[in-house]
Amino acid sequence: MQRASDGVAAAELADFIVAAWQTIETSLTPIIGQRSVATLYKRSCYLASRQHGWLMDVHDGVQPTMNLAKLKLALVEQASTAIAAGAGAALQVFYKVPTYPAGASLTERLLQSVWADLLPPPAQEDPA
Repeated sequence: MQRASDGVAAAELADFIVAAWQTIETSLTPIIGQRSVATLYKRSCYLASRQHGWLMDVHDGVQPTMNLAKLKLALVEQASTAIAAGAGAALQVFYKVPTYPAGASLTERLLQSVWADLLPPPAQEDPA
Protein backbone atom coordinates (compact mmCIF):
# COMPACT_ATOMS: atom_id res chain seq x y z
CA MET A 1 0.00 0.00 0.00
CA GLN A 2 2.90 2.33 0.79
CA ARG A 3 4.37 1.87 -2.67
CA ALA A 4 1.02 2.65 -4.32
CA SER A 5 0.60 5.81 -2.27
CA ASP A 6 4.15 6.82 -3.23
CA GLY A 7 3.00 6.85 -6.85
CA VAL A 8 4.75 3.70 -8.06
CA ALA A 9 3.55 2.70 -11.54
CA ALA A 10 1.23 -0.29 -11.81
CA ALA A 11 3.78 -2.30 -13.83
CA GLU A 12 6.49 -1.75 -11.21
CA LEU A 13 4.10 -2.65 -8.41
CA ALA A 14 3.06 -5.79 -10.32
CA ASP A 15 6.72 -6.80 -10.63
CA PHE A 16 7.18 -6.30 -6.89
CA ILE A 17 4.14 -8.44 -6.05
CA VAL A 18 5.22 -11.23 -8.41
CA ALA A 19 8.73 -11.11 -6.89
CA ALA A 20 7.20 -11.42 -3.41
CA TRP A 21 5.27 -14.53 -4.44
CA GLN A 22 8.40 -15.98 -6.10
CA THR A 23 10.32 -15.47 -2.87
CA ILE A 24 7.55 -17.15 -0.89
CA GLU A 25 7.53 -20.07 -3.32
CA THR A 26 11.31 -20.42 -3.20
CA SER A 27 11.40 -20.22 0.60
CA LEU A 28 8.56 -22.61 1.37
CA THR A 29 8.77 -25.23 -1.40
CA PRO A 30 11.68 -27.14 0.23
CA ILE A 31 9.75 -27.22 3.51
CA ILE A 32 6.14 -27.96 2.57
CA GLY A 33 6.38 -28.88 -1.13
CA GLN A 34 5.48 -27.11 -4.35
CA ARG A 35 1.89 -28.39 -4.44
CA SER A 36 1.23 -27.19 -0.88
CA VAL A 37 2.63 -23.74 -1.62
CA ALA A 38 0.48 -23.56 -4.78
CA THR A 39 -2.60 -24.65 -2.82
CA LEU A 40 -2.04 -21.99 -0.17
CA TYR A 41 -1.47 -19.38 -2.89
CA LYS A 42 -4.68 -20.29 -4.71
CA ARG A 43 -6.64 -20.32 -1.45
CA SER A 44 -5.26 -16.89 -0.56
CA CYS A 45 -6.22 -15.45 -3.93
CA TYR A 46 -9.66 -17.04 -3.70
CA LEU A 47 -10.36 -15.58 -0.26
CA ALA A 48 -9.00 -12.16 -1.25
CA SER A 49 -11.13 -12.24 -4.44
CA ARG A 50 -14.26 -11.94 -2.32
CA GLN A 51 -13.40 -8.26 -1.85
CA HIS A 52 -11.16 -7.84 -4.88
CA GLY A 53 -13.04 -9.53 -7.72
CA TRP A 54 -10.20 -9.14 -10.22
CA LEU A 55 -8.32 -11.87 -8.32
CA MET A 56 -11.04 -14.40 -9.17
CA ASP A 57 -9.39 -15.56 -12.39
CA VAL A 58 -5.96 -15.89 -10.79
CA HIS A 59 -6.77 -18.99 -8.76
CA ASP A 60 -8.89 -21.05 -11.15
CA GLY A 61 -8.02 -24.57 -12.23
CA VAL A 62 -6.03 -27.29 -10.56
CA GLN A 63 -2.32 -26.73 -10.99
CA PRO A 64 0.59 -28.07 -8.98
CA THR A 65 2.40 -24.71 -9.20
CA MET A 66 1.65 -21.05 -8.73
CA ASN A 67 0.72 -19.40 -12.03
CA LEU A 68 2.51 -16.10 -11.51
CA ALA A 69 2.34 -15.18 -15.19
CA LYS A 70 -1.46 -15.19 -14.89
CA LEU A 71 -1.20 -13.12 -11.71
CA LYS A 72 1.01 -10.56 -13.44
CA LEU A 73 -1.46 -10.24 -16.32
CA ALA A 74 -4.25 -9.57 -13.84
CA LEU A 75 -2.12 -7.09 -11.88
CA VAL A 76 -1.09 -4.91 -14.79
CA GLU A 77 -4.73 -4.40 -15.73
CA GLN A 78 -5.39 -2.70 -12.38
CA ALA A 79 -4.60 0.70 -10.95
CA SER A 80 -1.78 0.83 -8.40
CA THR A 81 -4.18 1.27 -5.49
CA ALA A 82 -6.24 -1.77 -6.59
CA ILE A 83 -3.05 -3.81 -6.96
CA ALA A 84 -1.90 -2.84 -3.49
CA ALA A 85 -5.28 -3.56 -1.90
CA GLY A 86 -5.95 -6.87 -3.64
CA ALA A 87 -2.43 -8.28 -3.65
CA GLY A 88 -1.90 -7.05 -0.10
CA ALA A 89 -5.08 -8.83 0.99
CA ALA A 90 -3.95 -12.06 -0.69
CA LEU A 91 -0.55 -11.86 1.02
CA GLN A 92 -2.19 -11.21 4.40
CA VAL A 93 -4.49 -14.21 3.88
CA PHE A 94 -1.49 -16.31 2.86
CA TYR A 95 0.17 -15.40 6.13
CA LYS A 96 -2.91 -16.38 8.13
CA VAL A 97 -4.01 -19.55 6.30
CA PRO A 98 -1.09 -21.80 7.35
CA THR A 99 -1.39 -20.53 10.91
CA TYR A 100 -4.39 -22.74 11.55
CA PRO A 101 -2.94 -26.19 10.73
CA ALA A 102 0.71 -25.38 11.48
CA GLY A 103 0.33 -23.07 14.44
CA ALA A 104 1.23 -19.42 14.76
CA SER A 105 4.77 -20.04 16.02
CA LEU A 106 5.80 -22.35 13.17
CA THR A 107 4.14 -20.14 10.56
CA GLU A 108 5.98 -17.10 11.89
CA ARG A 109 9.31 -18.91 11.71
CA LEU A 110 8.68 -20.21 8.18
CA LEU A 111 7.65 -16.85 6.78
CA GLN A 112 9.83 -14.54 8.88
CA SER A 113 12.60 -14.17 6.30
CA VAL A 114 10.08 -13.58 3.50
CA TRP A 115 8.31 -10.79 5.37
CA ALA A 116 11.58 -9.26 6.53
CA ASP A 117 12.94 -9.10 2.99
CA LEU A 118 9.84 -7.96 1.14
CA LEU A 119 7.05 -6.66 3.30
CA PRO A 120 6.32 -4.90 6.55
CA PRO A 121 5.18 -7.39 9.19
CA PRO A 122 1.46 -8.27 8.99
CA ALA A 123 -0.77 -6.49 11.45
CA GLN A 124 -1.39 -8.49 14.59
CA GLU A 125 -4.99 -9.19 15.48
CA ASP A 126 -6.19 -8.58 19.00
CA PRO A 127 -6.85 -12.07 20.48
CA ALA A 128 -9.64 -10.71 22.67
